[in-house]
Amino acid sequence: MGDLMLSAPLRVKPHGSDTIREVATLQDASEILIDWPQGKRGPFYQTAREKVEAALQNNEGAAQAQEAFTALCDHAGLLVR
Repeated sequence: MGDLMLSAPLRVKPHGSDTIREVATLQDASEILIDWPQGKRGPFYQTAREKVEAALQNNEGAAQAQEAFTALCDHAGLLVR
């Protein structure tokens, strides 16, 4: 597994946290997905998780993984702009 860099870091405020976290790599995104509350996991979560993990395993598809993770965080209202 490599630390694939995102094209631009994202700032997110994870569920139940008052801290803003900068997500600069797909490994950072994966850690947030692991901690994602069970009750809030739906189709956006599943897509993001699959794409992020596949990109980490194969070292390809980082752009699609970032897009899916960004969409998930936007949908959940966690992006800090």
